[in-house]
Amino acid sequence: YGEYMNLGKKADSNMIAINLSWGLGMGMILDGQLYYGKSGFSGEIGHFPLLNNDVMCRCGKVGCLETGASGSALHRMLIEKLKEGRRSSLSRLYKEHGDLELSEILRAVQNGDVLAIECIGEIGETLGRGISGIINIFNPGLVIIGGRLIVGKDHLILPIRTAVNRLSMERVSADTKIRLSTLGRKAISIGDCFLARKKLLGI
Repeated sequence: YGEYMNLGKKADSNMIAINLSWGLGMGMILDGQLYYGKSGFSGEIGHFPLLNNDVMCRCGKVGCLETGASGSALHRMLIEKLKEGRRSSLSRLYKEHGDLELSEILRAVQNGDVLAIECIGEIGETLGRGISGIINIFNPGLVIIGGRLIVGKDHLILPIRTAVNRLSMERVSADTKIRLSTLGRKAISIGDCFLARKKLLGI
């Protein structure tokens, strides 16, 4: 546990953490404090009504950012392209089962599948649009992106950075670093431990 005590040394007192998994979520640290919002539901970046794609979100609304930037969006996008006849190392698996698991798609990304990489690049570009708006509003010093989709590495982060460079205000985003999380799937558990420690012990 002691090794985790120093995780925040390179953090910023104004930072945004994005969780890019099946859904899309966000946490905000503003002036060194985790921001909860009035009802405790701050950070619902996945349901920011940014897209004009006419895709129904799980929240019941249409055009939420999550419908274009999430694991569920990656899944939908890849299957749509396979139905159009695009070729992929996943083609046979999809024909056999009529569906794909997100883990199979992410494995294909890691193995260099061109179609899967194309799709995760589109996810990155769309997420970059959302992050650009967040940067313009909050002017954070650091944006950390975690969650299952970060196995895409450069195929994900480069489109994000390109979109941010193109769409955010230069004088605002110049001081913002965008990084992929190094904690992987441990991040949520570690965060839960620190929140519990703060709530119970006030540390």
